[in-house]
Amino acid sequence: MTPLTAFFAKFIGAYALFAAAWLYFRREAAVGLIERISHDPVFESMIGVLRLVFGLAVISAHNRWGGWLEALVSALGWIGLFSGLATMFLPTGFLRRSVDWMQFKEKLPVYALVSALLGAVLLLGGLAA
Repeated sequence: MTPLTAFFAKFIGAYALFAAAWLYFRREAAVGLIERISHDPVFESMIGVLRLVFGLAVISAHNRWGGWLEALVSALGWIGLFSGLATMFLPTGFLRRSVDWMQFKEKLPVYALVSALLGAVLLLGGLAA
């Protein structure tokens, strides 16, 4: 495993853990933010740009598929790239319909748990390197 893999794993893992804690402990703020972003085309576009930048940064620096941690980091980069492009170029309201389809409000604890588990796996994998 390269030092870059360890860096991205720790960075993304720590972010995912903090995001999970925020989703769980600040539920009203999280739901409010998602509602505002998904109903405003400017915010929706901004989120698409941020996802695209994240994805491009990861895949341009780290498009490696050798080990499980390398593959996970690279896959998250590609997911960021494609979700950013989709958010930027699909019709306005696509993000809102996606949030509604995912039942974000109702299943928020599940999404927080998934984020926490992913974050823990990445962080521990990066620290073990």
